[in-house]
Amino acid sequence: MKNYIYTLLFLLCSFSFTHAQTAEDKKYVSMAVTDILKGFQTKNSDGMNKYVNKDYGVGILFKSGGDLGFVLNEEVDFGLPLGYIQKAWNIRNEFPMQLGDATGEYDLKNKKWKKEGLFVQFNSNAVNAYADQFLEQYGVKDQEIFKISSNAKNVVFVTLAENTREKAPVNGFRFVMTKIEGQWFLTFIDVTEYDAE
Repeated sequence: MKNYIYTLLFLLCSFSFTHAQTAEDKKYVSMAVTDILKGFQTKNSDGMNKYVNKDYGVGILFKSGGDLGFVLNEEVDFGLPLGYIQKAWNIRNEFPMQLGDATGEYDLKNKKWKKEGLFVQFNSNAVNAYADQFLEQYGVKDQEIFKISSNAKNVVFVTLAENTREKAPVNGFRFVMTKIEGQWFLTFIDVTEYDAE
């Protein structure tokens, strides 16, 4: 019985350890999140593109007429629209980073976040949740960028939930980072809170 308890305890500890991110991962992701937000804030695509994997590119998730859409770009280019959004919007990024649940709720009717903050969620299943929203006929799950991001332990979901005071189409900013061959990359930008009619 004693051996059984030790074995069970060992397995639980091993399971927890394999799903925990290292301090190095957290440090790198924190730096990358800061750089990506600053790049978006200043419209500096070079600052963001250093985190885009050249083989996979960056996916833009958007909504049009209530349906989820997806565009794959080689890199971030502020000269191109983000999905159906023609202009990039302004963010302030005045919040301290909080590790934890990054699924800040967005109120579509009132076009604002219920809780403001900068949330970074490791071990996120966000990409699989997005993929599940597409009809099978679109074959989204077969695309390499979705495949490489399907393992939740290699995915970080970032939400900058801030309510702007200007009449902007979108408030805040959401994106996904994926660990690919030991390095973290920007893989998705989520602008789904704005529904282009």
